[in-house]
Amino acid sequence: MPRLPRYDRQSPGVRCINFLCAVLLTLVLVTAIIFFVMWLSLRPHRPKFALADFDVQYANRQSGLANLPVRFSVNEHNPNSKIGIHYEAINASVYYNDQLIASGPAGNGPFFEVPKGSTAVQGSLTATGPTPSDAAWPRFAGELSAGSVAMRLVLSSTVRFQVKIWDTRVHHMKVECDFKIGGDGTLQHQQGNKNSGCAVYF
Repeated sequence: MPRLPRYDRQSPGVRCINFLCAVLLTLVLVTAIIFFVMWLSLRPHRPKFALADFDVQYANRQSGLANLPVRFSVNEHNPNSKIGIHYEAINASVYYNDQLIASGPAGNGPFFEVPKGSTAVQGSLTATGPTPSDAAWPRFAGELSAGSVAMRLVLSSTVRFQVKIWDTRVHHMKVECDFKIGGDGTLQHQQGNKNSGCAVYF
């Protein structure tokens, strides 16, 4: 009669080790999945900024913008549902092309934004130019007379995200808002600039 194949049975010790290894691998996999889901739910999202208003009073005067008041309002929103944001003092700068027009602190000062909260970041600056003696003046005056001048508002600050009771490391934040003003120095609402989104860099 033909011999039946022989199968070596594993010893109880080997079977126990295999079982423990399988349980350990399962626990590691489940733990990794839990931590991944927690990381996705607690991963901070960048705040959102949108330019709401901007104006340079008497921008069309012939002597230039020097010493004219520059006012702006930017809407800040925290999109995180469980994470707060600490803002240090915010500094604002206004540019025409690469020429600095005005700079100074925004009026808010340091503040804490609650989850899903919003704050109006407002500032009142004093323009330093351009003036008729600047090289940029002819182009600026021509664009202003034509009723459309492209400008840029830059906000800079340092922020920390607060997750439950602990804070993350400090991040350096820069916000850039590109927009246009009309011949009267106010934001061109009719061209879709009102509440236009700003780029946020960390």
